[in-house]
Amino acid sequence: MSEVFYRKWRPQRFDQVVGQEAVAQTLRNAVSQDRVAHAYLFCGPRGTGKTSTARVLAKAVNCLEPQAGEPDNQCAMCVAINESRALDLIEIDAASNRGIDDIRSLREKVHFTPNEARYKVYIVDEVHMLTEAAFNALLKTLEEPPSHAIFVLATTEAHKVPPTIISRCQRFDLRRIPLETATTRLASLCADEGIEASPEALALIARTSAGSLRDAENLLEQTLVSYGSPLGEEQVRDLLGLTGEESALELVGHVVRKSISEGLSVINRVASEGNDLRQFHRAVMEYFRGLLLLKSGAESSLGYADETTARLRSLAEGATLAHVIRAVKVFAAADLRREGSSSLPLELAIVESSLAEEPRAEPVAPAPAVGPAQSRGSQAPRPPRPPPSRPAPEARSTPVPNPRPQRDSAPAEVADGPLPTDPAQRLERQWDSIVRSLRTHKGKRFNLGALLRSATEREVEDGAITLKYPHTSHLERMREEMADPQTSKVLKETFDRAMDGSYEIRAVAAGQPGGGDGQSATQRSNLVRVAQAMGARVVSEKEEGIE
Repeated sequence: MSEVFYRKWRPQRFDQVVGQEAVAQTLRNAVSQDRVAHAYLFCGPRGTGKTSTARVLAKAVNCLEPQAGEPDNQCAMCVAINESRALDLIEIDAASNRGIDDIRSLREKVHFTPNEARYKVYIVDEVHMLTEAAFNALLKTLEEPPSHAIFVLATTEAHKVPPTIISRCQRFDLRRIPLETATTRLASLCADEGIEASPEALALIARTSAGSLRDAENLLEQTLVSYGSPLGEEQVRDLLGLTGEESALELVGHVVRKSISEGLSVINRVASEGNDLRQFHRAVMEYFRGLLLLKSGAESSLGYADETTARLRSLAEGATLAHVIRAVKVFAAADLRREGSSSLPLELAIVESSLAEEPRAEPVAPAPAVGPAQSRGSQAPRPPRPPPSRPAPEARSTPVPNPRPQRDSAPAEVADGPLPTDPAQRLERQWDSIVRSLRTHKGKRFNLGALLRSATEREVEDGAITLKYPHTSHLERMREEMADPQTSKVLKETFDRAMDGSYEIRAVAAGQPGGGDGQSATQRSNLVRVAQAMGARVVSEKEEGIE
């Protein structure tokens, strides 16, 4: 049985590791200076050389005749590791050996001295799959390992590795292989194998592999098995199901020219020919990406054939950057995961991207995000605003009614003219915009836009904006958010930007001095009070959703 390309051409030295020059140089220096750490963490996407680099490191530290930090690949230890028969190189798949018993067994064996080599090297692949108990069992060993043991942890999801583990390792982040580097590597492989392949075919394989050299080598071998040498671009397209790319480029042209009927015809033709619409959608997005790069002056990053690049450049000359960005967003939102056989998402996308976009102006810039959005429910329509020309109230403290904001409505000042100078009137005019700008921001626990909507009154007095809440639960939630420094900063910056000044934000109960009785519906209920006197407790109150 012949050996597959990615195993046959696996790097045997640090200078053969593709696309990770900085990592390789650091490890080479560590070996040559005898400053090898006891634990390493290699992070990065699949196919970027994590395990291969770990094996080279194992050879380098155990090589009998190292050459400036590189293994010679000729001594007994290097040959044993290359042939996968070295007893002191232990490779563990954490995906299938993830329990505490597996790690306990490792802890017991790690203290035994090496059989032949200078170091026992443990390579733990997909380490993020270990259980919490297994990580805890591994922690002490990583902190104080025996002097003859070196651990190399590899993972594609570093965020799942506990910080206590990461802090005890030297971390190296391996990046995706650049397109040009992967193409050059494939060309070198073909030369060593005596294979003829066009540069366009190799570039297409590299681009399809999305930065994974292992995937690229597998695709190259699969294509050679199907079509043999010489290998052309059309054969690669046929194998990968990319025969609709010409139609994808044609569709992009219709989107740029806003030719809706012609674009719909292209989509229907692709669907009627039985092509995979998901693959067609990916091809369209790739060409939109190329168009965006051309409009942004980054055409050197395309990696397309000269003819395709020329066509994209011609389309870019006839399109505006705003239209290209809008088209990219619309087509990226087209969801074909559930309706993979339906062309409707693509048809809607071309129609929407070709329509003129309504200009909109936002009075308040969005505040920095403090968490994922959590909004529920629907919003009641906003009551009509009072005329902007009404006289300013003479009272020093002016309560402001709380109209229910309508989502995505136009800002008040667009329709009502310049903003008033009176703080109370300005707050009234800006209130919807303030709520709208925070509608997708979650504070420490609750959605800020929803909390603001729950305030029935608000007033401006002595450089302070007071929000009044009829329900105690809503008031307590707002005060809890305002106690958080980051959330308080977001609220203050949003109000200051809307009011064009510096204001202190307060939250009080409606009806009290500056507020009310401060009791929720539950607290005002006689039945609830009697139940509480008998030992019951309130679990929750059914009010307008805040979370």
